[in-house]
Amino acid sequence: MKKLLLPLLLLIIFGNSYGQRGHYWQQQVNSVIKVFLNDSSHTLTGNISMEYQNNAPDTLTYIWIHLWPNAYKNDRTAFSEQQLKNGNTDFYFSNDNQKGYINQLDFTVDGKRAFTKDHPVHQDIVQLQLPSPLLPGKSIHINTPFRVKLPDLFSRSGHHNQSYYITQWFPKPAVYDHKGWHAMPYLDQGEFYSEFGNYEVYITLPQKYTVAATGKMISSHSSDSIKTLVYQQNNVHDFAWFAHPSYEVMHDTLQLSDKIIDVYAYYHKDNKKIWTNSIRFIKQAILTKSEWLGVYPYPVVSVVEQLEGSAGGGMEYPTITLLSAGSDEQMLDYLINHEVGHNWFYGIVASNERTHPWMDEGMNSYY
Repeated sequence: MKKLLLPLLLLIIFGNSYGQRGHYWQQQVNSVIKVFLNDSSHTLTGNISMEYQNNAPDTLTYIWIHLWPNAYKNDRTAFSEQQLKNGNTDFYFSNDNQKGYINQLDFTVDGKRAFTKDHPVHQDIVQLQLPSPLLPGKSIHINTPFRVKLPDLFSRSGHHNQSYYITQWFPKPAVYDHKGWHAMPYLDQGEFYSEFGNYEVYITLPQKYTVAATGKMISSHSSDSIKTLVYQQNNVHDFAWFAHPSYEVMHDTLQLSDKIIDVYAYYHKDNKKIWTNSIRFIKQAILTKSEWLGVYPYPVVSVVEQLEGSAGGGMEYPTITLLSAGSDEQMLDYLINHEVGHNWFYGIVASNERTHPWMDEGMNSYY
């Protein structure tokens, strides 16, 4: 029955969409990102180049762009308001140095200057005006530099001293699907909905940091006290990375029915006893979900411990999850099983949790 539940559910959901629009489609956004971490100013400086493929039956004249680092810009954002509603005043009363933002944007589309319009309500969304209409079946190249001032760790993205949690950090097109545009502000409570694509990310930072990131590291280059790590991952809807000077790393491989994947655990040495069997827990989670839901499609899976701040128990990103281990091995096993499960819900199924939260937490908790 378990094996039948997911295909039946997806048939009902997507059958509805097929009936409404004739055939299913989704946009493709392939990204190359080059970024430098300055751990003195706690900033990211970089450039993103996106190939945006319009697979919709519609002509587009603009694209909504999420600038989610601006959620930490001031106390008038949707994130700030949600924090207050939930009784958390830390961000509201924070000083300017603790806040964060994204700036130094200068968009071009196929080499032509492109301008943006502010969202009428939210500071972390802009509308990119296309110099020429984007016809169905055609693609464009969007490019912009950017600079992110990382906030203190009030939510999922930011830093605590020299611990870096780099999530929702680059300009990202909102989803355009059969229901239209899904331009949404960053929230602490409520997940995300993003377009799939292929990522190639160059991370340059001081030598002392150990990095855990989405996808596989395909190369590394060092010069003096700086290194550049290059990661690739296809068919994902996000890219996250974490850096800390003293991560301990465990690694093994896992044989699945169609491939061998890499399994990583990144943890702090003070909690080594709790994390001793973490690789086994990760493998068990991958094997059971692969049996019930379809074989894990990616070449790597990583679990990262967060000590500073709160991961809310845990937070998932494609091929990688962040979690607070708790006080004992049993809780770690539970959290790993749950968070690794999010690689299917919402990572692979990629539902819109703002609209259908049960398809993420509910279905994942069931399995």
